[in-house]
Amino acid sequence: MNFLIFIPHMNIGGVERSFLSLSEALTQRGHKVTILTLKKNENILEPNTKAIQLISLNKNRALYSVKNIANIINNLKPDVFISAQYYANIVAIISSKLASEPTFTILSERLHLTRALEEYGFFKRKILSFLIKKTYKKANLIYGNSDHVCEDLIENYTDKNTPIIKILNPALFEKITYMSKEKVVDPWVTEDKIPILLYVGRLSPQKDIPTLLKTYKLLSEKIKVKLLIIGDGPQKILINEFIKNNPKLQPYIKVNGFELNPYKYFRHSTVLLLTSKFEGLPNVLIEGQILQIPIVATDSPGGTSEVLENGKSGVLAKVGDHVDIARKIEGLLTDENKKKSIIERMSYSSKRFNSLNIADRLIREIVKAK
Repeated sequence: MNFLIFIPHMNIGGVERSFLSLSEALTQRGHKVTILTLKKNENILEPNTKAIQLISLNKNRALYSVKNIANIINNLKPDVFISAQYYANIVAIISSKLASEPTFTILSERLHLTRALEEYGFFKRKILSFLIKKTYKKANLIYGNSDHVCEDLIENYTDKNTPIIKILNPALFEKITYMSKEKVVDPWVTEDKIPILLYVGRLSPQKDIPTLLKTYKLLSEKIKVKLLIIGDGPQKILINEFIKNNPKLQPYIKVNGFELNPYKYFRHSTVLLLTSKFEGLPNVLIEGQILQIPIVATDSPGGTSEVLENGKSGVLAKVGDHVDIARKIEGLLTDENKKKSIIERMSYSSKRFNSLNIADRLIREIVKAK
């Protein structure tokens, strides 16, 4: 099959990593993949195989690219056109309807939509909700990446005639494991035995950075522990303010910003922490399971509990409750048997996210829907 995949921004997010994993798996199965993105100079993550073609639209916003995408559909004549994220999905449907060449259009929803839209003001939320309801039902197939995401789509945004399935996020096990072995040249990370809490991800309101910082402060009053943050985003200013207001904690907090290879830090860390308000299916937790680092994450709307098997392969805590999160982390740090049990379960749990198996499942669903 000939796949055209629309990913607006090829930068630092889990969506981009997930679709690169899927693209590589599809090419390994003999399919042709072209990735369409807005601006090539923003592409921090490049495909690792020459089999994947990368096309830049040279546009600043997805909305401005409707005609360009329609033209590319006409020129490439893809068998399957896939997009991800709700704003890109809206544009993808409009573009596919403008194109003269018919194509099988798949929308991939990566977040719990209702909870995600709550982050906007009233009018923007209403407009986006209206556009999603109008466009999503015109897709040939929609897939969410967790049970909660799919249930939200069915209940609030589509009709009974819209085919909706669940397909988990794919992960490239060998690549992640290989990258984790890269040497870390940083004495702060490697040269003492103080436990390290690791956060990897965008510093955005969705990730609830204030709760992350409150959790660390409370925990540090009981246990000597470090906080390592790998990521960038608008809430970095909150971290800088926190460090300024808590000078005694400054030596124990490190903010590295975005890194192409965050996996090398996993094997030096004690607990992987995620304090999100809502999620889709968090890639960082899948990657944490692959690299077998104990996890504490908030049981937010979306797929966090699904990744962690309702607490079997990671510890779930209450959303926005820094006291509960700190208590759960302390429990992991002081209970070796619990930590060992969770790590042992991770080997089984992570197998669900094998990229080749997920690519095969997607192909089967496309054939069935056609």
